[in-house]
Amino acid sequence: MTQQSDTATDSVGRAYDTFADAGATTALGGNIHVGYWDGDDEAPIAEATDRLTDLVAGRLAPAPGQRLLDVGCGNGDPALRLAAAHEVRVTGITVSRQQLAQASELAAGSEVRDRVSFLLADAMDLPFEDGSFDGALAIESLLHLPDQAAGLAQIHRVVRPGGRLVIADQCQRRPFTGADRALLDDMLRVYEIAGINTPDEHRARLAEAGWELLELTDVGERVRPSYGHVAAAFRELAASLDPSGAERIGAAADLMEAFGKHPHTGYVLITARRS
Repeated sequence: MTQQSDTATDSVGRAYDTFADAGATTALGGNIHVGYWDGDDEAPIAEATDRLTDLVAGRLAPAPGQRLLDVGCGNGDPALRLAAAHEVRVTGITVSRQQLAQASELAAGSEVRDRVSFLLADAMDLPFEDGSFDGALAIESLLHLPDQAAGLAQIHRVVRPGGRLVIADQCQRRPFTGADRALLDDMLRVYEIAGINTPDEHRARLAEAGWELLELTDVGERVRPSYGHVAAAFRELAASLDPSGAERIGAAADLMEAFGKHPHTGYVLITARRS
């Protein structure tokens, strides 16, 4: 692995460690990803984030006994939910030591602890044999990779032929340009994001990595309430932090809210298959 990749990985890990230290996981209902609202905008964010996990799981179409890879497992809640609902084995990877500790603690107290495991690993250099998994999921993790096509190729390598990959991730419906570009650049910087694809860029990088695209759907309007929930949670956290931490979390809240309101901000659910 190159030094550039190591540096990017360390930065992403530290960013998520910071949010974990601030209690963001608890404030967001147990997950570190957006929620999905289906005409029920008043539903709690914990219910909405679980619903997004279920949508990803449904597209994976897992069978009991299969082994799945969760790329960017967060605090482990999606992996545990998937293992419990579908009787599968899930291996989750993260670059955040705080998230690894949280996920391991959750797993230890779970009824599916014998079917879920977590480890510190980089999606750019997966420590698994070829064809080790029946499928994979990546919820808001690919956007952190310095070379998404290379990361997708790694996932392709460790998933067996015929296995599925389901991605839930940000997208630019149209490229942010002019004055709007500053908003996108701030999002990339503050949240340690390497890049947010357009739908066509998602398609191109999947094809480059050898994946057959089955579905790409923009559900941006269904997840849009998430940004307001996240901003409110961050502002609540900021009130309990020291001035330096409060300033950082408060600025992150303002940025998240502005990005979420922008009409170019979309969100895609992608299903692909290894041929």
